[in-house]
Amino acid sequence: MKRFAAVLIIIFLLLPLAAEAQGVSPSPPKSAPSSGSGGSGGESSSSSGGKKIVKLDLEDMIGNLEKWKQDDPDKYEYLKKLLHIPFVPPKDYAPPTVLLWYPSGKTNITRNDQLDIYAYVKNDNPIEVRSDVYLWLEAKGPGEENYTRVGSSRVILANEYSEKNNVTVRDWSGITPFVDWREVGKASFRLWFNDMHSTYYTDTMYAKPYHQGEYYSLLELELVNSRPEVDEGSIRVEPARARYNDPIRYEARFDDGDRDMINVTLHLLDERGTEIRNETQDVKSGTNVTFVASQYGFFGEGDAGKNFSYRYTYGDGLDANETETFSGPSLLPSPKIFVSDPNVDPEDENRYWWQKYRFSLKVKNPEIANLRVDLYTSTPSHPDKYQDTKTINASEEVQTVIFDVQPFDVSDADQSFSYSFRYSATDQNSREETGSLSGDRINPKIVRYPIYSMVTIGNVLAILLAALVGGIAIERRIYR
Repeated sequence: MKRFAAVLIIIFLLLPLAAEAQGVSPSPPKSAPSSGSGGSGGESSSSSGGKKIVKLDLEDMIGNLEKWKQDDPDKYEYLKKLLHIPFVPPKDYAPPTVLLWYPSGKTNITRNDQLDIYAYVKNDNPIEVRSDVYLWLEAKGPGEENYTRVGSSRVILANEYSEKNNVTVRDWSGITPFVDWREVGKASFRLWFNDMHSTYYTDTMYAKPYHQGEYYSLLELELVNSRPEVDEGSIRVEPARARYNDPIRYEARFDDGDRDMINVTLHLLDERGTEIRNETQDVKSGTNVTFVASQYGFFGEGDAGKNFSYRYTYGDGLDANETETFSGPSLLPSPKIFVSDPNVDPEDENRYWWQKYRFSLKVKNPEIANLRVDLYTSTPSHPDKYQDTKTINASEEVQTVIFDVQPFDVSDADQSFSYSFRYSATDQNSREETGSLSGDRINPKIVRYPIYSMVTIGNVLAILLAALVGGIAIERRIYR
């Protein structure tokens, strides 16, 4: 307040001279008292010691200052310098005592720790000579030479101290000054402050570093870091066997003890283990990272039928690690043929072992020349028994492949059978066979003809005749 009043007084004294020297015309006055000759408007003039004195009212003075500031800013700034009176504290003035107050006591911190640091200020000067105090918290991270300011400044007015002990506190609570740091090591804090007379740093203003309990002139902490880890059991690729354009998903979960963001890179390897692609994501600790192959365009039609592998590298900006190499996915070959309607029809609805059976399969083969289709049957007595092969040529039309065979013998009676088709190209299911198909149960009857049939009678007569002829021959030979 004293400085402001002094500036106003000097401005009042200099304005008449400035007006006379520069020919400034004051704004029209609100009242027009006049004395002397030639006076008009809101000013009055008189002579003192041969000098003309021009008196202006307050609004005219303010108007002139605004005009000078706008029209001639350089001279306006020069006038301010002329009028500046530095603050000179009284002889008994003493700078306030300023310390860092750190009640946590935690000496090892991580980048994500929210720190509560305060400025403890004690000002024993009488209130009439106190000045405003401006404070900044400054920090210096590991590997850094200079301090930088943290957060925003704090101000203490002359009347903002407790009456009991002349103490006040300003806080920087919840700060994370090293959240993006890339080194570990010593981190330091100090306070910068200005009491309108001088500028001080708490780490150098005292004869020796001060530390008493929770109060410091220089606060030094250790910035540490925990290495990120991967949950090995969470690493997977699904489906492990798929078409190249299927939504193949790579998944894994990563954790960091400091809750740092984790930078995860998926490396895709070919059949020789050579890296062919990589993609990166940033994920929160404890959450799954997912790479969907179709979103990144990992695979194309030319990759059908190939096998791939992958691995992860990951880090938190301070420490990095990598996983072993995992297999997958195996991409199914592109379909060359389309098969449908596998079927079997027995020659007779009784399904005897001695009968013929018709096996059939519909095939659309637009491009494969000499496509082979093999038929296999299976019973407990004859598992996976090859029956026959058919060969068809390429055609845009659907072709029916037919096998008329007698696949069983008497040992297969009263047994269930199955069958399958195998072919020399890949079908729409990325397979080269239909898989096992059920064909019901074979009739338990083992004799092919009934007893009253001519074949049976003929067989019995043939046996009797053979026995008779044999007996006659034996008898004649013995009796001789």
